[in-house]
Amino acid sequence: MPRLIKGEGSIKEIAFEIKKAGYSAVFLICGKHFQKENGFSFLQEFKVTNFIKSGANVEEAEAEKAFNEFCLGSKQAIVAIGGGSVIDIAKYIIYKLAASSLSIPFFAAVPTTAGSGSEATHFAVIYKGKKKISLAHDSLLPQLAILDPRLTYSLPSYQTAVSGMDVLAQAIESYWNVNVTNESRKYATESILIWKDFFIKAVTTPHPAAREGMLQAAHFAGKAINITRTTGPHALSYYLTSNFNIAHGQAVALFLPIFFYYNKPSTDLLQLLGVKNANEAVSWIQQKMKEASLAIMLTELGIEKEKVLDELLNEVNEERFANNPEKFDRKKLKQLIKEYL
Repeated sequence: MPRLIKGEGSIKEIAFEIKKAGYSAVFLICGKHFQKENGFSFLQEFKVTNFIKSGANVEEAEAEKAFNEFCLGSKQAIVAIGGGSVIDIAKYIIYKLAASSLSIPFFAAVPTTAGSGSEATHFAVIYKGKKKISLAHDSLLPQLAILDPRLTYSLPSYQTAVSGMDVLAQAIESYWNVNVTNESRKYATESILIWKDFFIKAVTTPHPAAREGMLQAAHFAGKAINITRTTGPHALSYYLTSNFNIAHGQAVALFLPIFFYYNKPSTDLLQLLGVKNANEAVSWIQQKMKEASLAIMLTELGIEKEKVLDELLNEVNEERFANNPEKFDRKKLKQLIKEYL
C-alpha cells in the first residue's frame, strides 16, 4: 500500500517526498479548478510540466495525449492532484510504461474529492468512445497518497454528494463480494462507520471534521475494493455514465438499493448499516440520497426506463458482475428495475 500522509496542509510535505525519491522535475496532472484555486507554490523548487484534465471521464484520446507529453520530459515524478479521473490519467501513463517494460516513476496521488479512493487502488478506468476499459497493474498503486482535507473544502454540495455515495457503494460492494477477505471486510466496515457519521454533514453543513472524515472513508473504501473490486451496482452504472453523462456516484447509487433485494445480504451487513432487513436498507439508502438532493428514480434523471432497459442490461460489465455474490440474472434485474427505479 502507498505511504500515507494526512491532515490539514499535508500537501506541503510532497516536496520533501519527491526530493527523497531523487527527482528534480514533476509531471503534474490536475484539473482547472485546482490550478485556479491553489497554484503550485508547494512545487516551486521543481521543474514542473502541467497537464490540465478536462471533462468528467477519462477519454482514451486525452489519456494518450498526457502520455505523449510525459514522454517529452526525462526523469519526472508524476503527481496527480484531483478526483478519480485525474488520478486515472496518471495511472494510464504508468500502465503504458509498464506495458513497454520502461522505468516506473515515483507516483504521488492527492485526492481532492472524497469518492473513488483511487489513491489506494491498483486499477483505473478509461473510456474509448462509450466503451469502458478497465486497467489493472501492481504499478498503478501510488507510492505516496496525501489526504489533505483543505483541498476538499471548496467542493460544491452536488460533487460532495455523488462522490460520497460512491464511497458507500464501494464499501458495501466490497463487503458482500465473492472475493471478500478479513482484511477487505475490516476496511469496508471502517469506511461505512465513518460514512454514517459524516456524509450528510459534509453535503449539507460541511466543516473540517466532516471533510476529513469523508476523505478517510473514501480511502478505506479504496483499500477494500483494491482487494475485492466492485460488484453489480457498478456493473450497471457505466451505461448511465457513458450514454447519459450521469455522474458516476449518482449512477452507482441509483442501482445500489435494489441489490439488497437481489443479493440477500448478510445479517452483519444489515446490522452495520443499522437496519433490520432489505426493505429497511433500501429505504435508508434512498433517504440519504434524498437528503443529499440526489435522484432515486430514473425519471428524475430524465431517463425513460422502458426505453433503455434492454440496452442497459445488454451492456452490463460482466467483469464487475462476476464479483457479485449472485450471478447475473437478466430477468430478475429487469423486474427489480421496473418495480423500484
